[in-house]
Amino acid sequence: MKNNSSIYLLLFLLIAVSCNSNRLKTDEKSLVKQILTEEEQRAHEEQLRIEREQQLADSIAKLPKGFRFNEERGVDPEHPPMVIDIAGSLDSIRPFRLSDVATEVKYIRMEALPDSTLPNDLKYKYYLMDKYLVATNLYGIHLYSKQGEFIRSVVKNELTGVNVDLPKDRIHFWNDYTLVGGGTSVWGRGDDLFYTYSNNITGQRYIMEYNCAAASLMIENQPGSENTDSIIGLGTVSVDLRHGDTRTPPARKHQGMFSMSPDYLYKGMGVFSPDRNTYVQNMHGKNMLGILGTGGDTLATFAKVEQLENYTKNLMRGTDRGTQYEKDGKLFVRTNFNDTIFQVIPPNKLFPVYVFHLGQYKVTMQEGVDPGFDLNGKIILQDFADTRDYLFITFTKDSYDCPNNRRNKTLKLYRAIYSKAKHKLAIVEGLPTDYEAPILENDLDGGVPVWPQSFMVGRNGEILVSLKGSELKAHIKATGFEHSTAPIEKKNELRNFADMLAADDDVLMIVK
Repeated sequence: MKNNSSIYLLLFLLIAVSCNSNRLKTDEKSLVKQILTEEEQRAHEEQLRIEREQQLADSIAKLPKGFRFNEERGVDPEHPPMVIDIAGSLDSIRPFRLSDVATEVKYIRMEALPDSTLPNDLKYKYYLMDKYLVATNLYGIHLYSKQGEFIRSVVKNELTGVNVDLPKDRIHFWNDYTLVGGGTSVWGRGDDLFYTYSNNITGQRYIMEYNCAAASLMIENQPGSENTDSIIGLGTVSVDLRHGDTRTPPARKHQGMFSMSPDYLYKGMGVFSPDRNTYVQNMHGKNMLGILGTGGDTLATFAKVEQLENYTKNLMRGTDRGTQYEKDGKLFVRTNFNDTIFQVIPPNKLFPVYVFHLGQYKVTMQEGVDPGFDLNGKIILQDFADTRDYLFITFTKDSYDCPNNRRNKTLKLYRAIYSKAKHKLAIVEGLPTDYEAPILENDLDGGVPVWPQSFMVGRNGEILVSLKGSELKAHIKATGFEHSTAPIEKKNELRNFADMLAADDDVLMIVK
């Protein structure tokens, strides 16, 4: 019996060792699988996207000519939209610092462009691809490595009749201005970069596609450099937005001008292609946008929920311009005076993602555009940045944002942060009539304060901030930096980095 007990004990130990060994192997396999999943996730998603794109192409090819889909805005019960209660959160006010919404700050010094004829007064709008950085502004589009090394210019714009007034933060366009080149709206899928291209002399308007991994520096799609309709950007035409119409537009007249801020220029999208079969275009009047086939056939249109009725006044206030942004290859829109942000899904779906509860503070389109309507007690949504864990919302109350209302201090400007994990909204503490107040003090490294913008969010939810060397160097010398509660070692790292910068260096700040 004693011998049997010893044998049983030995067998038990052998089984235990075997189980532990198997468990270790299983854990090791799980870890390898997890690592592979993380590394291959993008490739897997890209493959699924290509398959969906092909399925949609097959479906569109079978449609009878002139066919239109009915618009769909149904809610998926398994993925209901997040409800953001602004009306019920106005008293939920608390101080915020950058460390409340982020843990890491990284700086990339962008290599200077080798072309000295390009102005470097404007800061860049940045876009993160899987393997590349894209920098764009009024003067062109440029490709960089993830370390900030210059690779090549995708397009160098040709401009006349445009004046940049940095002290007043304005870009002035004379009515007869000319532009040949790329817009500031870019997006990517895999290694492929897409950008809008126009020539307002000849009337050309394209969506261009450029494979960033291509080794060639040659322009891939030009009829001949002696022709006025030569394409001066890299890549091939993905969509001809005029669908073969080659008529030259009438000559532009030099009568007056219009102006905008660089930020307003960067926010605009106008047109976007979610796949190679369709593109989305803003519309006017009763429709907010339409989804079109690449041949120009309208597949679906989406009517605005808010419509003007019997409006007879000559003037209209520009109080709410809506929201439109791209994230990870997808387009999200909120039409003016609407309370819902939708994801656009070709060929005919608007999928509600976020819903703002404004309650008694909501203003209708009829009220918002009417100069005679008193906006006291009303809320108007402004900007919206969608990061990985938080939504950053800017809205006005009791008035709308314009230079006169800012001068008169009748505008109340609020910023709020919504936690996706906690499903709670809080107003950032501050004086609503102090429009220049720094928001989200940077207590991570003492650097510049941060408030994200809709057009500067990375595909993984990173907050992107465009800086000039002079801006960062001046900040380091200010008293606020010395009094910052950020860790001293981080402050020293930032000081050393700033000391190495030239005043006109471009810097990309990435906040995670």
